Amino acid sequence: MRLSVIATAISLSIVGICTAQNAEAAIRRPTHIAAQGLAPALQLLAKERNVQVVYRSELVRDRRTSGAAGDLTFDEALTQLLSGTGLTYRYLDDKAITIIPVGSPAGSATASTLTSEQAGTTDSAASPHARAGGEGVRDSSEDASKQSLWNRFRLAQVDQGASSGSTPVEKKQSQQTSKEKSVQLEEVIVTAQKRNERLQDVPVPVTAISAQTLVDQNQLRFEDYFSDFPGLNFSSGDRGELYPSIRGLTTGSYTNPTIGIVIDDVPYGAALNFFTAPDIDPSDLARIEVLRGPQGTLYGVSSIGGLIKYVTVDPSTEGVSGRVEAGPSAVHNGAEAGYEFRGAVNVPLSTTVAVRASGFAHQDPGYIDNPITGVRGVNKADSYGGHFSALWIPTETFSLKLSALLQHSKADGNSETIVAPGFGDLQQNILVGWGGYDRDLKSFSATVKAKLGSVDVTSVTGYTAGKVDSSLDLSQVFAPFVKPLFGVSGSAFTQSQPLDKFSQEVRLSGPIGEHLDWLLGGFYTSEHGFQSFQFLANDTVTGVTVGTFGGGTFEYNFREYATFADLTAHFTDRFNVQIGGRQSWDRQPEYAQVYTGHYASEFLGSDPNSTEIAGESAKSFTYLVTPQFKVSPDLMTYLRLASGFRPGGGNNAFAALSGEPATFRPDKTQNYEVGAKGNVLNHTLSLDVSLYRIDWKDVQVLVENAIGNGFTVNAGQAKSQGVDLSIESRPLTGMTITAWAAWNHAQLTQPLPPGGPGTAMGASGDQLPYSTHFSGNLSLLQDFPLRNNVTAFAGGTLTYVGERLGNFQPTPQRQIFPSYAKTDLRAGVRYESWIVNLYVNNVTDKRGVQGGGIDGFPTNAIVYIRPRTAGRTVAKTFR
Repeated sequence: MRLSVIATAISLSIVGICTAQNAEAAIRRPTHIAAQGLAPALQLLAKERNVQVVYRSELVRDRRTSGAAGDLTFDEALTQLLSGTGLTYRYLDDKAITIIPVGSPAGSATASTLTSEQAGTTDSAASPHARAGGEGVRDSSEDASKQSLWNRFRLAQVDQGASSGSTPVEKKQSQQTSKEKSVQLEEVIVTAQKRNERLQDVPVPVTAISAQTLVDQNQLRFEDYFSDFPGLNFSSGDRGELYPSIRGLTTGSYTNPTIGIVIDDVPYGAALNFFTAPDIDPSDLARIEVLRGPQGTLYGVSSIGGLIKYVTVDPSTEGVSGRVEAGPSAVHNGAEAGYEFRGAVNVPLSTTVAVRASGFAHQDPGYIDNPITGVRGVNKADSYGGHFSALWIPTETFSLKLSALLQHSKADGNSETIVAPGFGDLQQNILVGWGGYDRDLKSFSATVKAKLGSVDVTSVTGYTAGKVDSSLDLSQVFAPFVKPLFGVSGSAFTQSQPLDKFSQEVRLSGPIGEHLDWLLGGFYTSEHGFQSFQFLANDTVTGVTVGTFGGGTFEYNFREYATFADLTAHFTDRFNVQIGGRQSWDRQPEYAQVYTGHYASEFLGSDPNSTEIAGESAKSFTYLVTPQFKVSPDLMTYLRLASGFRPGGGNNAFAALSGEPATFRPDKTQNYEVGAKGNVLNHTLSLDVSLYRIDWKDVQVLVENAIGNGFTVNAGQAKSQGVDLSIESRPLTGMTITAWAAWNHAQLTQPLPPGGPGTAMGASGDQLPYSTHFSGNLSLLQDFPLRNNVTAFAGGTLTYVGERLGNFQPTPQRQIFPSYAKTDLRAGVRYESWIVNLYVNNVTDKRGVQGGGIDGFPTNAIVYIRPRTAGRTVAKTFR
């Protein structure tokens, strides 16, 4: 069941029409639908209860509901939703109802627009119970009109098929409904604005992809699925680090993050200092949402370019269910076979308590060889993890969800390929035993939801912890220093980066009459980061460490306090304006740095060298203003003015000793955007288009001084402007086409300061690092019904990533990463609860470049996308 439905569930029951429903509709289920527009509220209820709800668009679109809460039957939930709206409902059959005005007779024009084939009922008596917020009755109307149901009514959720006892008329209706469903797009519910909304109603450019879709396509790593989201890109560090960016807003690797990351609304990762983004396996998720453009008002610091939301799966009290899946895989030039396994189980412990547990493990075969040592597959990687959650709903107005997400990944070596004479395809000569990583991710949360009268209260308490241990071959840089001291020419760099973060958010929301919705909240986070590193002297043949050249530690603390508010005024049923603001206070005590060994004496003049630098505390205000106009209930346009900020911080001891700035200030973005999204052509085509410009001021950029010391400064301005277009269509029965295209122009609008004697780091008009002018994605999936509940499917995805430039360098030269196109194919068979899936990713075995070159070490090493990978999985679902 969808997270957006389960997370908002709670209810109460009305007696009177149980004989007019099937057993499913009489079941009490937790229901919690917040006050909102009536149309999306009906969407949520219909999806949860698997009931067909039809109505005239003009009848519902002007109305709002106070919501529904409690342990309710379908009728009780619907009664609460319609209370005070002047509307009631009537049954067309056991799993289909229509919304009508109070007092409408059974044979009124409102109801009689359904033909006898569509209604499938014969009862001709109007019920005395039909009233606003009252019990519904079965509609008796029949009409000879052949007008399509879909031209008159908006579908909230279609029936899944006729029961075995259906009448001939009902069977014909079911066949028609099934046919309509096969070409209509499903509604997507997201939480981009911290409440459940239809994707097409959210005035934010957001893309949501089901985690199961990613699993089916074997897109298990960020580097696999980033291209499914318009505007999302990343650069890859020397040790496989992930530095994502949205709409080109980044100044390169090893800089403070420009996008926010949350797991179930709990912030993850560093607000200060570079820290690799989590490479979350989608096995334990419900979906991934990517929000484009600044999100500072609702999500706070470091979301100046956008936000990635990882949403986990909620437990369900409906019954025991689960899924297991496993299969082998192979990669071109792989040294061994790979595998993947995942499983999940949901267990209700009572009518108010349920738990869910899931786990995964997969091995990615190594495909990089070292011809010097004869070792094959040096970059083999293993990942495993799990998610556990518990949901408790003791009363109709209170719920508690506990969640724990744990993931671990380890690689024996890095995925760099040396591009130099004497080396073939997918080969390297990195120091033996070095260049790998070991990553841990932990995220714990407790989410409380309560209803106090008309006010919804949400509390999210979270703790996240990450640790990255990694190593790097720096022989190219440090050989001249370690050779005289230790007699060897190899030098490995090791680093450990633990990070932990606590956060607490409390928000209240509700309506003020029928025309105002409000949200008010407070937020606190405390972040502690630490780094320790060593420079080693190593034998170039064996990789064995023979000495330590030096090392150091770096430690910081960061705290944010914030209050935020959001108000939406509904001037008419078609026009509303959203206004929001957030005031944040950042507190940063001093940064503690210690350097030891020959490294400290060589570069800092003393061993040990300890330095404390005062942090950069500041306050910032972010805002959003979003007018929205609904052209129709399924199509809207919006303007969006929004801002974001990234906190300042402190530089390292090298900068302080060189007379460079000890700290740097916050930088800010302002977004100007016009967009449109919705469903057209009778719900067979959805579109999302946005035209934007983002101004970036006081840009934080990493520069080098004349002696090669790196530090961060505020260096002028930049801008990002472009167009995003996404579409999804089901033009034929069983066919789904999704596509997106993004044009982006991200560039400096002021030159950067000099990066060395007589050289400039970047001139006005220079392209921002790792941004691409054009990128796109096209995906096609076709179902082929065979016989006896057997369905075959086949599809493919074509991805294009345009040319990018690397980091700003203290010379006129920057690394060029050529454009590339990648093709993925998949096919399989579904039979009842079984699925067999075959896939081949990167079919043509392209060598698309993700990072490396003069941006990394060694400078002749390149990181390519994963070579051609093929595999097979078999999945079994049970309930």
